[in-house]
Amino acid sequence: MAIFHSAAVRERVSQQTFNSAPSIVNDQSTRQGLVGVYENHAQKNGSAPSLQQLFNAARNACAVDHDKDVITWLETLINASGNNAAGHQPGGHVTPPTTPPHNNNNNNNNNNNNGSNIFINPIFFPSEQSFQQLIKTLDGAQKSLDICVYTITDDHLANAIIRAHERGVKVRIISDSEKAGDLGSDVNRLASDHHIPTRCDKSTSFMHHKFAVVDDSLVINGSYNWTKGARFDNRENLTLTNSPKAVQGFKGEFDRLWQEFA
Repeated sequence: MAIFHSAAVRERVSQQTFNSAPSIVNDQSTRQGLVGVYENHAQKNGSAPSLQQLFNAARNACAVDHDKDVITWLETLINASGNNAAGHQPGGHVTPPTTPPHNNNNNNNNNNNNGSNIFINPIFFPSEQSFQQLIKTLDGAQKSLDICVYTITDDHLANAIIRAHERGVKVRIISDSEKAGDLGSDVNRLASDHHIPTRCDKSTSFMHHKFAVVDDSLVINGSYNWTKGARFDNRENLTLTNSPKAVQGFKGEFDRLWQEFA
């Protein structure tokens, strides 16, 4: 049975499908791309895309902080496609869900509690996929980027910091005074060559934090040093979250240290 009967019908279904994309997919090209996977497969095969196709589309197109909601929406699309009783309109058309399903799990460790927009996203290293998520998060900074790390020796991370600074993001760096002077460290170079505000502890103890606050709305924190060793060799972790309590706590600690090391 053909799903699309004419150009007019295809246009109408396309618009319905696009408009049903959840509001958390804010980028229009991303929404178009995700919906396109669904429509192209349906037009060619008369059925919804495979689970793997949709998941791959979500992973490739979505920012870290949105991937869970987008994947949930795509899963619901698949379920709707197979539900003859509730999902099909006359003529074989499928009405996609208008919003991602709410999560009714009351476990406090859940990534998205009770339908809220709070997420907790752990990533692990060594993993190039995890590293690209980190880079993408830094590249997504729009207003501010406060970085408080023991050391920075990975040029790819240093370049992401430089890109943020050059596009007008207010970047500040706190680091350990001893590590800042190490061979291969990018900390002093970021300050001297790119005029990024930088402060170090200047004490005999270590400034051993490893966190960043993006746009005063997202925290990156974990064991991960911003080094090539952490990226390629070590067993490391980072957690990305927009939890207001976490953001407030880490932002407060950064501001406290920034004043202390002035």
